Amino acid sequence: MVDILNITGLGKLEIVETYVYYDQPLLFSCKSAADHLYLGVAADEDEQHETWFYVRVSVERLNLIRSGAIDLHDAFAKPEDGFLLQEIIPYDDQTQPRMELIQPDQISEDMLPTPGESLDLETEMPPMLSKTESMSKNNQDLEVALPSEI
Repeated sequence: MVDILNITGLGKLEIVETYVYYDQPLLFSCKSAADHLYLGVAADEDEQHETWFYVRVSVERLNLIRSGAIDLHDAFAKPEDGFLLQEIIPYDDQTQPRMELIQPDQISEDMLPTPGESLDLETEMPPMLSKTESMSKNNQDLEVALPSEI
């Protein structure tokens, strides 16, 4: 079994929750020593190596994924940061694992969770937006004004 929690460039990760397990965690959330959260998934395997995807997530996005508001496909196909980490872990102990940043459009659809697959866990939803909050989407700042309280 390969060490999916000692990631080249990310260091040692600690599992927060395991969502799918079969001989090892296959879908899980984890955090780095710097408290960055990631969602990890087993993407592919063949005779020579395993391929894993890790996507950095905010606490709010992880809660949306956990609750099913964001499906597992979109969690990886539409990452908050715009990219994923792909780790290729060879079974050969002489070859080092390889980590690279990739864009979602570089991934074959059959390596991602099926669209519509989602978790359905009770979770705390993100705090309500304040009356006026600046949100960034596609590098554009939007000013959202919410109705004032009655």
